[in-house]
Amino acid sequence: MAFAFGLLAGAPALERLLYPKALSAAHGLAFKLSGLALLVSVLRMLDMAWSLKDLTGSAPDVFLLFQTYAGQVLLLQAGSVLLSLLLLHFSGSTFWSAAWLSAAMACTALAGHVVSASESWRQILVSCTHVLLAQLWLAGVFNLMWRLGQSQKLFAVWRGQLARFSKWALPGMLLMLLTGVLLSSWTVASWPALLATPYGWLLIFKLLFVCAVLVCAWQLRGWLKKTAGTSSTVRYWLSSEISLALAVLILASWLAASMPAAHDTIVWPFGFRWTPVLAWRQDQAGTEISLMWAAGLLITGALLFVLLRKRQAVWRWLVFMSAVIASLAIALPATSIPAYPTTYMHSPLRLDTASVVAGEALYKPYCADCHGLNGQGDGPVAKLNAMQAANLTEPHVSWHTHGDMFWWLTYGRGKMPGFAAALLEEDRWHLINHLIALSFGYEARSLTGIPAPFNPWLPALDFRFKMDNNRFMSMSEWRGLHAVHLIIINQKTELQRVRDLLPDMKGFPAQLVIVVKPEWVKDLVKGPCEAIIVADENADIARAWSYYRRSFAAPDFLNEDRWVARTEFLIDRYGFVRARWRSDEAPSALSVAELKAMYDSLSLEGEIKSAAIHQHD
Repeated sequence: MAFAFGLLAGAPALERLLYPKALSAAHGLAFKLSGLALLVSVLRMLDMAWSLKDLTGSAPDVFLLFQTYAGQVLLLQAGSVLLSLLLLHFSGSTFWSAAWLSAAMACTALAGHVVSASESWRQILVSCTHVLLAQLWLAGVFNLMWRLGQSQKLFAVWRGQLARFSKWALPGMLLMLLTGVLLSSWTVASWPALLATPYGWLLIFKLLFVCAVLVCAWQLRGWLKKTAGTSSTVRYWLSSEISLALAVLILASWLAASMPAAHDTIVWPFGFRWTPVLAWRQDQAGTEISLMWAAGLLITGALLFVLLRKRQAVWRWLVFMSAVIASLAIALPATSIPAYPTTYMHSPLRLDTASVVAGEALYKPYCADCHGLNGQGDGPVAKLNAMQAANLTEPHVSWHTHGDMFWWLTYGRGKMPGFAAALLEEDRWHLINHLIALSFGYEARSLTGIPAPFNPWLPALDFRFKMDNNRFMSMSEWRGLHAVHLIIINQKTELQRVRDLLPDMKGFPAQLVIVVKPEWVKDLVKGPCEAIIVADENADIARAWSYYRRSFAAPDFLNEDRWVARTEFLIDRYGFVRARWRSDEAPSALSVAELKAMYDSLSLEGEIKSAAIHQHD
């Protein structure tokens, strides 16, 4: 389609007047290429209809295909190409034929991963812009190469056409690269995914070929500046650019048929990962000393480069590059930490109350003997064997990835044995969720009754509850929509707090969720209610959320005061716990008006994302 569009739209007015044979040949070739594009579109529709047969278990039905988004895009594309063919054949209208071809080319943009899965108009606009610019670039280089072979008598006209294309191609290519970077940030999402997934490797190869294309384009721009450039030189660089363009096209098609790296499982191929901050936290003194040595070597190399005489240019560069390599050899290991094949694997289980409670039940028989009943590294087996078991209540737990912890639980670490034979894979993820909640729970002491305005970090523990008509939903379903005010009651006398709130809840900017024992539901509400009352069977929700009960006034390091009579949590619309109130601390609660003002101020914040939440989505 791009080649046909270039042939129809790329002929200058002077060539149409002076060289009608080339124009006729261009129209004939464009007609054949458009016919080929129409055939491919029809074959793709038939292939998709056959694939739907496997999904639905029915006979192949083309009409069923058109009920899908992808089928509708293919139908629109095929229809646009058909109209282009009819206009070119019966009326010879180059303009309208090219216009309908451009519509068919736009359909290619609408079929991409980002557009078909996105709900953001920005992502759709960026994706369509990138794909259309790529097709226009292909159309231009194909058209230029074909006309170079047809325009020996009008070489000066062709040179002017190349100059005009080069003028517009430079900003177009820069915009295409910019939109490509934005698309990659959505489809790849992270550097590990770029380096350790098939999609990422294909993207890297594609970028290498694009860089080679830019070299060819730079050579062509240099040729245009010469007054006596030969056609053989420009033919060489233009044919090279077309060959590389075809390679880019093949890789782009391969990428379109591959799973985006952001959704793929990352199997990390290296035994380390570069994380300067975590390396410094784990060994502050060692990291600082190594970086000082690296900086000293680099400065020494730079000084020697300046001091050596110019006639010793080879030695200057040799000394400087040696200093750079030696500096990197010291700095990189010092700023890296060990990594494993599962390091960047995300938990398949949400960070919810059921998983945390299940992990807690597994912790006692498998971990407490070494790490202690409360996770402080003081278990009887560790004491008996003089082992330094990790204190799981400290912040360092959240420094490690979920994949790191999964690897250690599976294969062991140091004196810690692996549990692959004793625990199912799902049980190991439950245990990891328990450890995450345990560590976060001790860090939650910093929460107060006033939301911190900076980057939130404490993820809300999700849970499922029953609505009317036997319908179930999860608290996370409100994420991105509105905030939640969660009240967990463990003592019947605290029901009065809820009774005082309910009459004034109409128009409240957050969803009020109250978790109580099942037998208290009838005593709490009689008739219509603005709040959602959750009957906490087996007290699993209260047990899991009690991890977040701790404050500086009640740190509870020995885990002796787990059941606070009433705890309230302010959860923003992005799923982060921002404030907490305990019934035994002042202020123990806020009025409806005060809460409303607080939630209104949070609604002014922009979108917030964090790995603490999204690793579990």
